[in-house]
Amino acid sequence: MKVHDCARRLGISDSMVRYYDRSGLIRSDRHPGNNYRDFTDQDALAIYHAKMLRSFDMGVQEALDAQNQSLSTISGWVGSHIQDLEQQIIWEEMRLLRLRQMQYYFSMIQKRADSRLAESVRYDSYNVWNFGHVDVLSPEEQTAIDILAQNMPFSYIAIRISLESILRPGEDLDVSIGLGILEQNREKLELELPPELQRYSGGPMISLFMETPDPFSMTKRDIAPLLEEADRRKITLNGDLIGRIFISYMKEGHFVHGMGLGISIGS
Repeated sequence: MKVHDCARRLGISDSMVRYYDRSGLIRSDRHPGNNYRDFTDQDALAIYHAKMLRSFDMGVQEALDAQNQSLSTISGWVGSHIQDLEQQIIWEEMRLLRLRQMQYYFSMIQKRADSRLAESVRYDSYNVWNFGHVDVLSPEEQTAIDILAQNMPFSYIAIRISLESILRPGEDLDVSIGLGILEQNREKLELELPPELQRYSGGPMISLFMETPDPFSMTKRDIAPLLEEADRRKITLNGDLIGRIFISYMKEGHFVHGMGLGISIGS
């Protein structure tokens, strides 16, 4: 076969066939009559094999050299690549979950103002508070912050409104933000967080999806729909309001932060 006929049968370009020829992957002979390269069926098989390995992200030279490697050598590469790909799948699954959570926020916030309450599930998590109404950070908390900051988007921006500020007279609220991570993501990433770090238990909750230009200036009026719903259901607040800041964006010429806050409703 001439180069064009070989390339057409393989479904690749003439230049790619020539590249494989120059690389030494195939050893085509020249036709004695016209001095053209004469490609064989075995050459086509060698090219297919190299392309198959390249499709699994094997390096170009590795794929070219694979025909000269032992089974154990190629098996070792395949085993290593399986581990890498499995880890990539785990990472992509976590990224997909985060994007779906953001999309859920979009769908809720675009509804009417009186329908931004929804029942949802909070998963077990770890949150570290480092801005706003917080005390001095402990060495363990600083360590956790460093770990979580290096693991976005698998970690997230967390927000907390203290129960004490909700129950006291007046409109002001004590707000803190920081970083958090779901327990399931921590396990998948095999992150070792300090054992002193508090683990927040999950469970069913009522969530309020809202926008605010300044989370640290929120008042009880901002979270009134959530508090009123808890009162209507006779739910006793027994802890801080915990939530996430999903994304920040422009709305009507103003920068706002989109978030969800939840109240546990028990099992």
